[in-house]
This record gives sequence, C-alpha cells and structure tokens, in this order.
Amino acid sequence: MNLVVTSAKGLEARASAEFKEIALLSGVRKFSVERSAYDGILEVEAENPKALVAFLSDFIRAEPFKVRFIMRVIPVDGVVDTKLDQISKAVKDLAPSISSTETFRITIEARDSPYSDKELIDAIADVVDRKVSLDSPDKIILLQIFGEYTGISVLAPRDILSVPKLKRAV
Repeated sequence: MNLVVTSAKGLEARASAEFKEIALLSGVRKFSVERSAYDGILEVEAENPKALVAFLSDFIRAEPFKVRFIMRVIPVDGVVDTKLDQISKAVKDLAPSISSTETFRITIEARDSPYSDKELIDAIADVVDRKVSLDSPDKIILLQIFGEYTGISVLAPRDILSVPKLKRAV
C-alpha cells in the first residue's frame, strides 16, 4: 500500500471505481485497489503515487464536479507492523526527509490501535531531532494505524489531498 484513499462509509465501491477511472486518465496502468477492513478506507498500490496525487489535484481543479466519492488521498511512505519499535525505526529512517531548518508535527489516525496517542508521539519524538510546530509545520509525520499494521508518511501539508477543501478553493 502506498496510497490511502478515503470515502464516506458505504461508498467505498463507488470511490474505488472513481479512483480507477482517474488513475487510468493519468496514464497509470499498474495499480491495485483493495477495500480495507475499515469503513471508508481503500488501500491502493500504484506506480509513482505522489505524481498520481498531483494529477488528481489538477483534475479536481479542472473538473470539480466529476469527483464525488473520493474524500482524501494520502501517500504512504512505508508500512510496518503496529509495534512501537518498528514504528519508531521506520520514522527514524524517514526523518532525513525533514531538513534541519524545517518544522514538523505528528498526526495519528488510529483505528484499533493498541497504543495511546501519547505513547506513539513520545516514541516518535525521541527519534526526530527537529523543531515542532503544531500550527503550521513544514512536514507532517502521519501515522495511519489499521490494527495490526501501520502506514507511515512524512509529507508536506500540500501532499495530503483533501477533495472537499480543494473544491471549496476552486
């Protein structure tokens, strides 16, 4: 999984069809879309996911009413088992993508997490030696916890595609 696509509960099949159609328009030919065990979540494996998110943003700006079921599209840099040591190691490996002059924030989106947000934040903050900015970070360390496994991303805020926000801006 290198993308998480969200939709409204019960509209996963329509969001999946919509995503596939747009992915094909972008020129991407190799991708797979699977419904997660969690409502409103699709797990996608696609070639060049960040370019696909950029294409989706441009597509929504040009044709805002053609995207009706996709809510958010989030690139995922890595997937690990939901264990504190594996999560903190993965974040440590990804931390160099935050330059020494940049600030960061940790965001946790947990579904069936065995850990509290505080435990996760403490484990991650120990391995990232950068300044924190909760209001306007340069980068976001995003944990998407799906029970036994966790998707980890280090993204600029603009890399997270929120379809409703983008439509309001158009």
